[in-house]
Amino acid sequence: MEKRFPLFFALLSCCVFACNSPEPASSETQQAVDTASASPDSTDTTPYDPDPTDSIAAGSYGINSSSAQTASLIRASLQEEYRSDLEKNIIDSISRKFIFFEYDLNDDGYKEIFVGLTGPYFCGSGGCTIYLLDHQSKLINTFTVAGYPIVIDNNKTNGFKDLFIHSGNKDRIVKFDGKKYPSNPSMLPALTMAPGDGLTRALDWTHEPYPWFHF
Repeated sequence: MEKRFPLFFALLSCCVFACNSPEPASSETQQAVDTASASPDSTDTTPYDPDPTDSIAAGSYGINSSSAQTASLIRASLQEEYRSDLEKNIIDSISRKFIFFEYDLNDDGYKEIFVGLTGPYFCGSGGCTIYLLDHQSKLINTFTVAGYPIVIDNNKTNGFKDLFIHSGNKDRIVKFDGKKYPSNPSMLPALTMAPGDGLTRALDWTHEPYPWFHF
């Protein structure tokens, strides 16, 4: 009996070691570990350029006029609005582009969106068509015979800030009536003096770097 004890303890030790040894990782588990341990060297640090067709540097555009997400919303809205004319190629290539400017007009925490259009389809001798959308790209207003830029006043009427729009070769003050702004600024009284220089100017693409998006 005494000679059997060393053999018994040896077998018991092997059993304990085997029970406490880690199980070999499956191929899926090992792949997950390898992936988690990989360094994030693939991060793309290239600056976003909303309009690579111009000569403006990628980081020079304004934050309120260059969001890719906002541009995508507007593009979808314009494509839906003008689907028939786009399918018939009635809208020329020059007219199939837009600029935008985001600004909270009623201080509710959400930015409305001014959308500026161009080309012979949307513009004439008196001005262009400009849209005002809510933050979800739903239509609030259509301005016709409107010039650029649109100047945003600090004063409010019915909860929305007053606008100064150049139309019919004169500056006009455009006020919210509780539901929308008047659509044809040329029908409104002309200002006796130009809007102040310290006010926000939306769609001022002739003086500021604006990317043009296509739809």
